This record gives sequence, C-alpha cells and structure tokens, in this order.
Amino acid sequence: MTAAIAIVLLLATVVQLGALVALHVLPTGLSPIADPVSQYALTRYSAGYTVSAVSAAVAGVAAALILGGLSGGAVAAALLWVFAAARAVIPAVPMDEPGATPTRKGRLHNLLATVAFAAVTAASFVALGAMGLAGGSGASNATLATGIVMAIGAVGIVLCRVAVSLRRVFGVAERLIYLGFIVWFVAIGIVALAS
Repeated sequence: MTAAIAIVLLLATVVQLGALVALHVLPTGLSPIADPVSQYALTRYSAGYTVSAVSAAVAGVAAALILGGLSGGAVAAALLWVFAAARAVIPAVPMDEPGATPTRKGRLHNLLATVAFAAVTAASFVALGAMGLAGGSGASNATLATGIVMAIGAVGIVLCRVAVSLRRVFGVAERLIYLGFIVWFVAIGIVALAS
C-alpha cells in the first residue's frame, strides 16, 4: 500500500512540476522574478495553475498518508493535510489583479497561500525525526535542506511585503517555497518506495 501511495505522490509531483514549467515558458507576460505563481490564474493559461494547485494537493495528501504511517510522523502528516486542503481550495479564490482594490476573495487567497506555505514548511522541520528513522541520514538531510529552502522563501516573502524595494523579487522568494516542497515530496516518495 505504501508503494502505491508513493507512486501517487511522485506522479502528482511530476504533474505539478510539469504544469509549473509550462506556465513559466508560455507567453504569459509574467516575470518569474517578480510575479507570484498565483498570478498565472489571471492569464488565459489559468487551467495550468489549477492543475498545479490540485496536483500539489494530491501530493500533499499522499505525503501525509506516508508520514502518518511513520513513527513520529503524525504532526507532520496533520500539517500536510492542512497544506493539501489549502492548495485544493485556492484555485476557487484567485488573487486580486495587481493594483486592484483588495477583495474578500483576494484576501482569502492570500490567507490560503500563507497557511499552505507555513504548513508545508513547518511539516518539513517536524518530520526530520520520522524521515531519519525511515530513510536514514540522507532522508533527514534532504528534509532539513528543503525545510531551510522553504523557510528562506517564507522570510523572503515577508520581507517583500514589508519593503517596497524588495517587491521586485517576490516571485523568487515564493518559488523557493515551491522548490523546497517539490523536492521534499520527491524525497518522501523515494524513501517510501525504498522502505
């Protein structure tokens, strides 16, 4: 059963990565350095954003199921359930157009993004012990490294919101979080397949 869940995790992660790569190479007019990933939902390629978010939710559920079955993985699993729920809902509440008056949907979008990013980042740190027990020091090191990458991205997002001069690199900070959880999900899947 764990192997099947690991395959779902890896496939969902590949689908998410594929959708993100496609969005970044299509002629959207957006800057990966400055613009948030959610802004792709405001383009004619919005379906790619939905595929990315929903596949991230599926990957989050699969990762939660795997971590929930590991000794010491229950809290990390619970955090991943929160991540998955937020990612599943976020396509239904798109961000506001840049420069537009904030709306209820836009504020809810920001809340869901914050909850998802905080939950997955916290889950990676909480899962260190469980991943180490399941896959040894390599799995633990990968979990720590991806957690650090996500934490750097989260701090970057906060700094971009506070300092107007940094807003031009918001996209980089946000994409660090994506990079971190995508790589971490791959690591979880590999550890589960090897177990």
